[in-house]
Amino acid sequence: MSTACSSSVHDVNAIEVKESKISPEDQVIIQKYKDRINNLDLSDRNLVDATMKKSLSEISKIQNKHEREKIEMNIYLSTGMYQEAYNLNTKILKENPQISNLLTQCELIHVLKLSKKKFQKCHTDLALAFEKELKTIPKSDPEYSYSEWGYLLSMYKAGHENYKHKLEKFINSTKDEQMKFQLQSAYELAIEQKKSI
Repeated sequence: MSTACSSSVHDVNAIEVKESKISPEDQVIIQKYKDRINNLDLSDRNLVDATMKKSLSEISKIQNKHEREKIEMNIYLSTGMYQEAYNLNTKILKENPQISNLLTQCELIHVLKLSKKKFQKCHTDLALAFEKELKTIPKSDPEYSYSEWGYLLSMYKAGHENYKHKLEKFINSTKDEQMKFQLQSAYELAIEQKKSI
């Protein structure tokens, strides 16, 4: 490995470590928020929602972008602020187009009842991300099956009806009963989602 490449990798790692550090000021805000939430009667949903929403102005003062956005997303999703969650996730996706962020985006598009075109486009993008991931995973790796399932399901949700049979075949070929149950549930949910868009 050349010195330039090695130096470049070191610089990237240093930046990532620097960005992931949480300042003492941020830690105080985060701990105060956690304490406030942990001391609530969680059975009182209205109080929990109001407290979480009220905390947003304080959370916005957190300097560590990753921590701030993680807490904001948690609040938005927990309190049903789906449009805000969608807006934040769109911003996060531009900077960090990971499969988990794409999954969240596609689910938010469905929850917000956005256009069928947007729903299908999101799932096409997700299928492409899974397809790319599949090329990096050995078929013997247990993660391969999950990524393959993600690809097939995303293609089906993207509007490719021919993937319905492929999903059924995948489910039927699954030996692990717990996994088979999870796949069947996800498949049934996908059918319902497609009907509702």
